[in-house]
Amino acid sequence: MTPAASALRAPLRRLRSRVVGDVRVLGLWLLVNGLGRAPVRVLDAIAAVAGTLAWLAVPRLRTITRSHMRHVLGANAPVAVRDRQARACVRSAARYYADFARGAHISPDGAFDAADEISGLDAFFAALDRGCGVVLVSAHLGDPEFMIKALGAFDFDTLVFTEPLEPRRVHEFVHRIRGRTGVSFVPADLGGVRDALALLRAGGVVAAVSDRDVLGTARPYLFFGEPAAMPSGAVELARRTHATIIHGTVLRSAPGRYRVALERVNLPAPTGNRSEDIASGMRELIAHLEAGIRRAPGQWFVLSPIWSPDQAPPAGAVGISGLTEAQPPTLDEHL
Repeated sequence: MTPAASALRAPLRRLRSRVVGDVRVLGLWLLVNGLGRAPVRVLDAIAAVAGTLAWLAVPRLRTITRSHMRHVLGANAPVAVRDRQARACVRSAARYYADFARGAHISPDGAFDAADEISGLDAFFAALDRGCGVVLVSAHLGDPEFMIKALGAFDFDTLVFTEPLEPRRVHEFVHRIRGRTGVSFVPADLGGVRDALALLRAGGVVAAVSDRDVLGTARPYLFFGEPAAMPSGAVELARRTHATIIHGTVLRSAPGRYRVALERVNLPAPTGNRSEDIASGMRELIAHLEAGIRRAPGQWFVLSPIWSPDQAPPAGAVGISGLTEAQPPTLDEHL
């Protein structure tokens, strides 16, 4: 490659990144300001068709969701049943984007009214009344952001950890839409962790999804019987601040309608051994995540691999069977 050609590569990469970012922002803007205003049943039907077509057209999506359903339903479940639920997972992902677009035009009071049922509010408010804060944890199940919108009708401070999006313009647009609820959305970086610790110590609410290793730093724990990298930040925050962990699930019951379930995760009493305390807390939290996903496997919309294909159980995996000497990741790395 000539020096002149080499010198052109960096500007061309930056130009390509900018164009891709602009196209994505335009697409999201059209989604929010176009389809987001469509009647809910029309939007839901469009999302269902788009999700089905994506599952049929993209081999990678079929491979990933089939793997996930094999773990959730078991290898002995009929292939037709696993495939039906795998297709539903991709449709749920499409419906999640539809909910994002529609949610931009719904107030917290409107979101609360869209809940057919909210169970466990007593446990949630009892945890808040302790004054040590609440760590609200969910899986990528149904519409976890609906829970934040619905609870936004109440007067308490909430912070939500989110995945950094690339390019930056996409991240800023998405979080500008999300921020209309009055809730703070922050990345799980140094500043975000410090903000979360401060808010919990002030008695506020910190929310996160904890069924996927977004940052690539998590250690393996048993999840549906096989080791998977699972973020332990929620347990670490709770152990550090004495906050209560509340596991929440939001399942779609009809187009634009939801069922919310909140339940306390009872962490084992601390032993003074930090590694053991994090691992025991993770076992309890993962048991709740698994139970929530089993209620509606087809609404679990993680579209990146949770388990490596043909992965042998690695050393250091932690699960129901017991502990190893592996040291869990630490929030101290961020402080």
